[in-house]
Amino acid sequence: MSDVEIRTKLLLSVQRALLGAVSPSLREVSCGWQDHKISLRFVFDGKILETDREAAHIVGSEVIADFPDDWDIDEDIVRLDAPAKLVLPHDKSVLAYRRREV
Repeated sequence: MSDVEIRTKLLLSVQRALLGAVSPSLREVSCGWQDHKISLRFVFDGKILETDREAAHIVGSEVIADFPDDWDIDEDIVRLDAPAKLVLPHDKSVLAYRRREV
């Protein structure tokens, strides 16, 4: 697969997996890949509830199921309270979800 095909597949996979999994405290979800490893980053506002962690892991499971068996996934779940500025973790990250903040 080309980088464009991987990017498209990954974004569609993450956005599909997020359906029904977004809580009010979820600020942002970004994704990226290097070689055959997918990175997902979930940023929450306030205390991260166990239900939010579970939902993030379920999203990760659904995403990795869309890729061949030789791919792996890393999920990073972090707290960054608003109004702290949201910044993508690295240059190859792609924004999959960001809530509206005033």
